[in-house]
Amino acid sequence: MIYGHTKCAMEYSERGAIDVWLQLFLRNDGGNIALADGLLREDRFYFGPVLADISEFEIEEGAPSYLTEANDIQWFFHKVDKIKEVYGDWDIPPLIVNYSGGKYEINDGRHRHEALRQMKIKHTPVVFWSSTEEDYRYIMNHYASNNDDVNVK
Repeated sequence: MIYGHTKCAMEYSERGAIDVWLQLFLRNDGGNIALADGLLREDRFYFGPVLADISEFEIEEGAPSYLTEANDIQWFFHKVDKIKEVYGDWDIPPLIVNYSGGKYEINDGRHRHEALRQMKIKHTPVVFWSSTEEDYRYIMNHYASNNDDVNVK
């Protein structure tokens, strides 16, 4: 099964199982096992998918600063260009974003984020997670009007 699309994430969210979708997506077509493992280290609070304004995240433009090798930067933009080519035909997976202490961090979806930014698309589906109830409550209150399904696992 292919898990990497928003429709699938929404189906899991409607069943109260967004945490299950995250694990399936990250361990399969998402290819981010390190994040999947990290999310299991302690109880987390999850919210989404919800349509979010990605300009609020204050994420650096372009390739992430931790990419320093020319080949890595070139590969990053190659993937961004491929996403832009198929965007209209692809139900892209939600960005996976940690909210902690007033800051956003994209844990999965930097290529998608950059492609959206370049295409001047400000709103996209996001699954938020946090480690504290305080941060969870902020995200829930900030985005609750966009989504009635909230999942804590």
